[in-house]
Amino acid sequence: MGIIIITAVIIFIISLFFSMFGKGGGEFYLPVLMTFLVLPYYKAAGISLFLIFIQSISMVTVYSGKNRLVDWKLAVPLSIFIALMSFLGGFISKSIPAVYLKIFFIVFLSLSAYFIYKEKSIISRKGKCCKWHRRFYNNEYDVDLFLTFIPIGIIGFLAGMAGISGGGLNVPILIILSGIPMRIAMGTNTFLILASSSMAFVGHLMKGGIDLKLCLIFGTSIIFGSQIGSHLHAKLHITMLRIGFTIILILASLWMLIKIILP
Repeated sequence: MGIIIITAVIIFIISLFFSMFGKGGGEFYLPVLMTFLVLPYYKAAGISLFLIFIQSISMVTVYSGKNRLVDWKLAVPLSIFIALMSFLGGFISKSIPAVYLKIFFIVFLSLSAYFIYKEKSIISRKGKCCKWHRRFYNNEYDVDLFLTFIPIGIIGFLAGMAGISGGGLNVPILIILSGIPMRIAMGTNTFLILASSSMAFVGHLMKGGIDLKLCLIFGTSIIFGSQIGSHLHAKLHITMLRIGFTIILILASLWMLIKIILP
C-alpha cells in the first residue's frame, strides 16, 4: 500500500505541472506506473488514459471558464475526429508489440520538443480552399483544415495505441499549421485531450487490462493537481510556457529510452 501512496503523490505533482501547460501528462504517468508498480505496458497504458481523461475534464473547466482559452468552434469538430481515431488506436493496441509503441513514444516526444523549442513555422498553402478564418476574442488566425485535421487524426490514432494523450504534438500542430496563439492552442488542446483519452480508454477497456481500483485512487490525485496547475497557467510568461513544455517532453522521452535499454 505504501508504494501506491508514493505513486499517488508523484502523480499529483505531475498533474499539477502538466496542467500548467494544458497537457494530459501521459508522457510521465505511463513510465511512473511501469516503474513504481511494475505494471505491464498495456495495463499501465489503460490506467494512464483514464488519468488523462479525468485530468482533461478538470482542466477544461478552468481553461474554458475564467481564462476563456478554448476555441470551441474549432475544438468540437477536431475532437470528434480525434476521438474516433483514438478509439481505433486504443482498440488495436494489444496487437502491436510493446517495444514498437515505446519507440514511437520516444520519437513522438522528441519531435514535439523540437517543434516547440524552435518555434518552427510552416507556410500555409496559398488560396482559400479548406481555409477557416477564425476570430476568437482579440485574436485572428486562418486554420488550414487539411493540414490540421489529417495530422491530428494520425496523432490521435498512434497516441491511442501508445496510451498517451497526443497533446505533445497537438499543440505544435495548432500553433505551426494554424497560427493559433500558444495559450489558445494549449487551452483548446485540453478539450482535444478529453476526446482522445476518453475514446482511447474505452478502446483499451473493451480489450481488458484495466485496473479500476488503481484508476480511482490515482484519479483523486489527478483532480487536485490539475485544478491547481490549471489556475497557475495564467501566471506564467509565454516564454516560460515554451521552455517548460520542451523540458518535460525531453525528460519523458529520455525516461522511456532508459526503460527500453534497462527493462
